[in-house]
Order: sequence, then C-alpha cells, then structure tokens
Amino acid sequence: MTAPLYTPDLWTPELVKARLAEAADTLRRLPSARIRARLTAWPDVVQSAATAYGYEAARTRPAAPSPEAISRMDETLGWLFWVENDGRRLLWARAMGVPWRRLEDLDGRSHVTLKRAHDRLLDEIARRLNGK
Repeated sequence: MTAPLYTPDLWTPELVKARLAEAADTLRRLPSARIRARLTAWPDVVQSAATAYGYEAARTRPAAPSPEAISRMDETLGWLFWVENDGRRLLWARAMGVPWRRLEDLDGRSHVTLKRAHDRLLDEIARRLNGK
C-alpha cells in the first residue's frame, strides 16, 4: 500500500482513508511489545519430523515499517481523536479491513447507514486538515 509521503495541499476523504489504511498496516507490521523470556541458551527442540525437514509452511513476519511510515502513523492516529468514540471505532475497523457485514453485526446499524457515517467522518477529518 502506498500513501503520500508528503502533506498534500488539499486533503480529500480518499487521502484520509488511504492514510488510515497505511496506519493500520504500519501498526500491524510493528514488532510485538512483549519481551520473551529467554530461560536457556539451548536451541529449540524439533517436535516432529515434518518440522525437522522443512515440510511445514514457513512463517514469516511482514517487513518492518520505515521510520517515515511510523511517523505518519503517529500523526494519523491523532486524527481519530477528532471524532466521537463510535466514529473512531468505525474508522479504525474499516482501516483494519473489517467487512461491512461484520460491522453490521457488531453495531446493529445497516451497512448503508454505516457507510454514510464513515464517509461523513472521513469528510470531517479532511475538512479539519484543510483548516475549514
């Protein structure tokens, strides 16, 4: 996902939506804050022959985000505090890729109503960024 590396002269709801999606992706790619206790220096024990010979699918983490992406994420997450709590949850859920159908079940409103609220909130943030 590519987002603008600059601050545009005119913010649109589409640009705000793209920045929210980039912030969600950046947050997803950050390493976990948990610290794993290291009890021994011994290597992990292989539990099965499939693991020993590499027959299982490899699990990899996504690439770490760039410092610029983290800075944009910090800025973008601050925008969420400009809207009410329900709107904040809606914007973040959509940025994380939660489907409208799931949001209908969680919120109780129809997808049409949720889409209107989502568009209104994106427009509200864009207007605030433009200084209107």
